[in-house]
Amino acid sequence: MPTKGDYQPPKDGILSKLPESAVPYGELLRIHRPLGYYLNISPYVVGVAYTAAISPVTLPSTFLLGRLVILSLWGFCIRSAGCAWNDLIDMDIDRQVSRTKLRPLPRGAVSPSGAALLAAFMFGCGGSLLLLLPSQCAFEAAIVVFFALLYPFGKRFSDHPQLILTNIAWAIPMAMSSLDMSPLDFPIPTLAMSFSIASVIVMIDIVYACQDAEEDKKVGARSMAVRYMEITDQIAYGLFFSGTLSLLVGGILRGLGFPFLIFSVGGHFLGFLRFLRASLGKGAKSALVESQAKSSCLLATMLLVFGLCFEYCVRL
Repeated sequence: MPTKGDYQPPKDGILSKLPESAVPYGELLRIHRPLGYYLNISPYVVGVAYTAAISPVTLPSTFLLGRLVILSLWGFCIRSAGCAWNDLIDMDIDRQVSRTKLRPLPRGAVSPSGAALLAAFMFGCGGSLLLLLPSQCAFEAAIVVFFALLYPFGKRFSDHPQLILTNIAWAIPMAMSSLDMSPLDFPIPTLAMSFSIASVIVMIDIVYACQDAEEDKKVGARSMAVRYMEITDQIAYGLFFSGTLSLLVGGILRGLGFPFLIFSVGGHFLGFLRFLRASLGKGAKSALVESQAKSSCLLATMLLVFGLCFEYCVRL
C-alpha cells in the first residue's frame, strides 16, 4: 500500500503554486493535467463554431461568444467532477497500479467523504450553469452527467469502457441547442459531427490506456487496451480514419466549402495522424504520449475551428 513517505510534493507547475493543504484537491481535479480539460471543453468550441457555420441565419458574434463561455465552464466543471468521482470509485484499483497508487485517495491525502463532497460541488456548479442556457440543453446535459457517473464502473463490467466516454460527443447537439437550433433539424450532419468527436475521444483514450494495460490486466481492470492489446494500433487508426470521414460528411451535407475542407478536415487529419505516429511509433509506454496528444490535439482543433470560423465569416 502506498504511504505518504513515497509521495513527493510538486516542485513546479500549477500545483506548486497552491497552498500545501490544497494540493491534494488540485491533484484530485487533475488541474495539472490540461489534456483532459481540453478533451472535455474543445468539443463545445467545435460545436459552437459548427453551428455558427451551418445556421440558416447569421448568429451574432456576441451571442456566440457568450454561449461559448458558458459551455466551456460547463465542460470544466463536469471534467473536474468526473475526475473526483472516478478516483473515489477506483480507489482500490488505483492502489495496485504504479501510475496511480500515489493519487490523493490511495495515499490517504483526501478522505472518501472529502472526494464525494468535491465531486458533488463541481457537479452542482455545472448544473447551475444550465440556468443560463435554453431548457432543451437539460436533456443533453443529463446524458453527459449520467455517463460520467457510469464510467468508473464500466471497467469492472465491460471490456469497452472507453465507449462510455463518447458522452463527450453530446457537446455537438448541446451546443446547437444552446444556440436555439434543434439538432433534429439536421440529424445526419449532427450525427456525423458527433461521431467524429466520439472517434477522437475513444482513439486518444485507448492509446493513453495502453500505458497501464499490463498492470490493469493483473488487477482485473478491463478496457479496450487490455482486450485488444495485440491490435491496438489497427483500432486506433480505424477510429482516426472513420472520424475524419465523419467530419467530412458533416460539413459537406451542410454545404461547407473549401475553407472547411482545407483547414478543418485537413487540420484534423494532419494533427491526429501526427499524434498516432508519435505515440504508437514509440510504443504505448512512451512518456511522450500525453505531450504528443496535447500538441497534436491543439493543432487539429485550432485548424478545425479556424475552418469553421472562416465559413461563418464568409457569410457575414
